[in-house]
Amino acid sequence: MCKRKEIKMLMGVNFDGIKVAERQSRSRTIAPPNNYISDSFRMFSENKLDCIRVPFYWESFEKDPDGFFQELGVISEEADKNNLSCIYDNHQWECSSYLGRGIGFPNSLLSSLFQRNPPTNGSWNHPNKRELERFWNQWWDRKIVNGENKDGWESQRDLLRAVVNKLSNKKSTLGFETLNEPQIFRSSDFKKVSEYHDFMIANLEKDTEKPFHISYVYSNSIRSIGLPWRQSKIRPKVQTKNEILFDVHPYPPYYIILLYYKLVSTLMKNNMVYAGEFNSGIKENVTINSRQHSQYIKRFLDFSMHGAAFWWWSFESDNTHPAFNPTKVLNNRIHPNENFENLCKATKSNLKDQ
Repeated sequence: MCKRKEIKMLMGVNFDGIKVAERQSRSRTIAPPNNYISDSFRMFSENKLDCIRVPFYWESFEKDPDGFFQELGVISEEADKNNLSCIYDNHQWECSSYLGRGIGFPNSLLSSLFQRNPPTNGSWNHPNKRELERFWNQWWDRKIVNGENKDGWESQRDLLRAVVNKLSNKKSTLGFETLNEPQIFRSSDFKKVSEYHDFMIANLEKDTEKPFHISYVYSNSIRSIGLPWRQSKIRPKVQTKNEILFDVHPYPPYYIILLYYKLVSTLMKNNMVYAGEFNSGIKENVTINSRQHSQYIKRFLDFSMHGAAFWWWSFESDNTHPAFNPTKVLNNRIHPNENFENLCKATKSNLKDQ
């Protein structure tokens, strides 16, 4: 077992926004409850959580730029008011709503690549794997451009710089994540992910001294299995004044999984490891109980994790994964449920001496 360091471990949840989390190719069928953001952040503070991970999406910005930045301002103000810290995460999951049920990259890139009109009512099916592979291979090769023939990396940099400039001076802003769960289909692309990190960090460090989080890379092919020495190649090589944290997503935080991440971080020569997402699993009908909450937090402490964020706080229920639901909506207001209460009890019990 890894030796525990005498540092305070941050605990929180992933926060599902409204305008910063809109799919471009379909609209949400459920409206947020009244006072959703302010009520949520007040409850986080009251329950002694201290660090909230805030996923935002490039396609949400393209759908409604003004609403996107207005909401980031509201979130940061509520975090300031409630003495909370926030990590702002440039999130993607299954690439984009343009390809199916995912969310992340904007229609301007996908329609240019696939030479078809954006869908008006996107599918809830998994994206086609051949299309995913085509996107990610060309993304790492820097061959994807938008409708104005602008390079995809440069376009994403411009959005991230705007986000950083909006939020960097807020007292609640703890850091920024460059890209959540990037995917690769070729083993050679581990090094290209490092080049991507170098490009983003070299540009963004001009505007902030806050830490940057780099996400564990997900292999979507047998040709790119994430062996520890391969995974460690994603580390940025650029010299920077900003701290770099390795963001990992244990579903669930089994000992062997955390040991693997620890080995990767050691090969990276980076001891700052943050569980940006965790839960009891990803299989359908997965649940979570108070014993598991306590067990997971103890393991994070044993592995000297910088912090952890539970997946996830949202006004929309995930009917497929009960463990992902820490909320309920009553009388058009957000409230915690038993999952959240168990998380908070485990946090208070296991972190009381920090």
